Amino acid sequence: MSSQPTTLAIGPETALGLRSRFRAAFLSVAPAMFLGSIDQTIIAAALPVIARSFGGLGPTTWVVTGYLLAATVSALISGSLGDAFGRRRILLWSLGLFLIGSLVCAMATSITILVVGRCLQGSGGGGLMTLAQALIGEVVSPKERGSFQGWFGAVFALASTIGPAAGGVMTEYIGWRSIFWINLPLSALAAAATFRLRPESGTGKYHTDGPGILLFTAATVTLLLGLTFGGHALAWNSASLMLLLIFSVLCFLFFCHVERRSHDPLLPPHLMEKPVVWRSALTVLLFAAVLFGLIVQLPLFLQVEFGISTTASGLLLIPLTIAQVVVSTGTGLRISSTGKPRNLMLLGLVMVSVLLFALVPTLHHGPFLVALLTLLIGAGLGSTMPAAQTMVQWAAGDQQLGEATGVMSFSRSVGGVLGTAVTSAVLLAAESSQTGSSPSLHSPGFGWMFLALGILASAATLTAATLPNVDLAKRAP
Repeated sequence: MSSQPTTLAIGPETALGLRSRFRAAFLSVAPAMFLGSIDQTIIAAALPVIARSFGGLGPTTWVVTGYLLAATVSALISGSLGDAFGRRRILLWSLGLFLIGSLVCAMATSITILVVGRCLQGSGGGGLMTLAQALIGEVVSPKERGSFQGWFGAVFALASTIGPAAGGVMTEYIGWRSIFWINLPLSALAAAATFRLRPESGTGKYHTDGPGILLFTAATVTLLLGLTFGGHALAWNSASLMLLLIFSVLCFLFFCHVERRSHDPLLPPHLMEKPVVWRSALTVLLFAAVLFGLIVQLPLFLQVEFGISTTASGLLLIPLTIAQVVVSTGTGLRISSTGKPRNLMLLGLVMVSVLLFALVPTLHHGPFLVALLTLLIGAGLGSTMPAAQTMVQWAAGDQQLGEATGVMSFSRSVGGVLGTAVTSAVLLAAESSQTGSSPSLHSPGFGWMFLALGILASAATLTAATLPNVDLAKRAP
């Protein structure tokens, strides 16, 4: 494995060399991460057209769920493989798998083939996001990583917002298959960028944790299925949904039991037992729930309440994204300067909680006030990922960067489904209480939805407050 800098010397040449190393490493891994991030949302606008192509909306749910499930499961597995065999090598394999999945989707002749292709895409996509971030840990020291994590947060925020708009435009003017064909040249460009990184061999130690993988997959699949279909295909109080969630909890408990006795666990218990790791992961889960809840439901709110077009409602997401990008980048640079990430994240989450609660009584004041408040909310959210990611990688140490980053990717994926499920459930409950009418400002539907997001943000704030105020310049205990 390539040597890693452990100290930051002082001097003009060193500062210039540091910026050059940052720029080179970021440009090498950012394309791969962007691909893995944007394919979570780019298909959203194309789903109605795909449904008409294959004759039914019901099965198209699996087009989204299949990708998310595969990406969530592969995040941890690819992280462990990268630690063992070299992260650049496994990232290139993930790009290849993502490309094959894109090709299958583009040529699909049935909804079943399309779902299989999306699962292949997700299996590669989970590795793209995890390994791209872990590779940064090989280039820079823990204190310096903040500069990169801010840019990673910016890439993730841009991809999450650009995805639906880009998918809608390409589907309308070229056709839905174009959103998969475009991945072929983009994957080639990402691979070319990745080759610029210096190869490393890894530890060479990896033994397949078969029981752990099976239990983790079963627990994750049933949990995400329950969150995805709750309130839609299955009622929240239905026996089927309860069985899914209970089975998921039992699998997670048994997974923890098995991992403690495994010689090479998929998720090392001593890693998750570290307070910095599990508390940061929980904070990111709740952060992602708020972010995805806003991204999914805010355009609907603007369209339903103010009669704004699909394109305009997408454009009104831009303030949220720009603010998140700017603050995420600034937070990363600030962390690299001070080495203290927790307080920045805590301040941002407090701001998000207050603004979401303030948004509830101001919904009737027009779309531009809503856009202004969401701009400030985006600014608050921008501080979370850089801080949490750097703290977890610091706590995990160099030998477990892939596993630690995989934990964060898993938390973000589950949080995204949780936020979408919770906000959808609130709106559906409001709709049913209005004798079949759609939620509007004359009903508490959207108000309750934003209130629910405020509660999730408050939970993230309280969790972040329990984190120690670590110093990244020092060695992790």
